[in-house]
Amino acid sequence: MASDPLPAGVDALAGAFMSGRLSRRQFVTRLLGLGLSLPAVGAIVAACTTGSSPSPTATASTSSSSGTSPSPSAAASGVFGMTDLISKAKAEGSIYQTGIPPEWANYAGMFDLWKQLADIPIDGTATEGEYSSGQELDSIKNTGKPDVGDVGLSFGPQAKQQGLVANYMNANWADIPANLKDADGAWAATYYGAMSFIINTDAVKIDIKDWTDLMDPSLKNAVGIDGDPNKASDSFNAVLSAAYAKGSSVDDIGPGVDFFNALKAAGNLTPARCTQANMLSGEVKVGIKWDYLALADRDKANGAPNFKVVVPSSGATAGPYVALISAKAPHPNAARLWNELLYSDEGQLNFLKGYAHPIRYSVLDKAGKIPADLAAKLPPAASYANVQFVTDLTKLAAAQTKLKSLWTIVVNS
Repeated sequence: MASDPLPAGVDALAGAFMSGRLSRRQFVTRLLGLGLSLPAVGAIVAACTTGSSPSPTATASTSSSSGTSPSPSAAASGVFGMTDLISKAKAEGSIYQTGIPPEWANYAGMFDLWKQLADIPIDGTATEGEYSSGQELDSIKNTGKPDVGDVGLSFGPQAKQQGLVANYMNANWADIPANLKDADGAWAATYYGAMSFIINTDAVKIDIKDWTDLMDPSLKNAVGIDGDPNKASDSFNAVLSAAYAKGSSVDDIGPGVDFFNALKAAGNLTPARCTQANMLSGEVKVGIKWDYLALADRDKANGAPNFKVVVPSSGATAGPYVALISAKAPHPNAARLWNELLYSDEGQLNFLKGYAHPIRYSVLDKAGKIPADLAAKLPPAASYANVQFVTDLTKLAAAQTKLKSLWTIVVNS
């Protein structure tokens, strides 16, 4: 994992402090003047005091000058110990979220943790909770209401390019793989899922294991995706997964579009989205969506109807989702506190409870923090043997651009 570079000026200040030319107070004051958060300053001062080099992996910083992050001692005790940031967030009165519905990746559980942590009202769930990644960016750009969002990996760089996000490095920033975070702190992956099929076995009597099975004549108007792939990251990955199944890759998403065109021509593709509500009602009988969403639907149904979840062997991509803090956030401290919660041990294990794969899983596993009962609920590791991790943002952007010129199928919003 690559280390993030320290801001310019820190090395010079550290040298002055360690040589006695700056007092501790002067050193702290000047570090804060560089825009570093208190946890970052605390880590650097501690490192210099012990004679070691300042460690960037211990920092949690923000590019915004409004508000401060929690004290070093509070940060070290976990998100529930961030008393200063919690106090400032509470003073803001609320937080506005876009694209964060309760049924997605166990955000319902995250809302419960948020209530325990700060009990700050959450707005936006009813109006923008079901927004796609593209709609989230539009809302941040055009309304100025959202504080935070949850978008597909390729939308993070787009948001940064458009100047829509504030930089922030949370207390667990060092645990996030370098290829799944922005070097400046504009965005970082929180969790990921793999593309899967969720099958209503009460209504579907054939055995569905792979993409070719979806062409069966018995599946008329039965197969659905979760939105317009030009706007929804999970639907984009459904098309990309189909491309891999046809022997292609992210370099050419065309065969994936061809597959869905053929599925529509056969009369098997429904315009209805494979939302949890549509799966439970039976309007969609075979959904193509992230495994954590499919498994949550299965649990929610509790046998009415019965669902089976399958990861197709010939083509399934893994898709990370990233957390954003809006550059226009009306409640910036609440936004930072939410970000801290997402990456905390508590927040990451909450994602796992919802079958999403937390981005800090390996760190938590090595520390012995993964409960055995949670690990036992996950699908067999063999199911993910052929899953494709596509993290080349340039290639993903090119695939999205090509998809826009090829995709003509209408999916209900």
